[in-house]
Amino acid sequence: MKKRHITNHLKRKEWERKQMAKKGEQQSFETKNKEKYTFQHPGLREAIRMRDQSKNEHGVQQGEKLYESLMEHVVFKEDGTKVNFEHFEEVGGFTEVMSAAVKFTFQEG
Repeated sequence: MKKRHITNHLKRKEWERKQMAKKGEQQSFETKNKEKYTFQHPGLREAIRMRDQSKNEHGVQQGEKLYESLMEHVVFKEDGTKVNFEHFEEVGGFTEVMSAAVKFTFQEG
């Protein structure tokens, strides 16, 4: 009988717990400065497309393109309106919001 390693079993349980959100699934997010946002999952195919299109010809991730995609398809103000770079220049919290949006969209972390 094959012995299952406990680490692999725990990794599997963790993976099952952190499965990717489904298309349209939403999550509320509040920054340390009390700004409120809604993340809406674009779906698996769109998430993969966003990640692929944000890479240059050498396969290196380009932050600006990824952040633009997140602001277009994932991150919204609490009232449902879209955000942009100018919004974050005014209210701050860009890195905090984008980190949380990446984790939500790609289930990282």
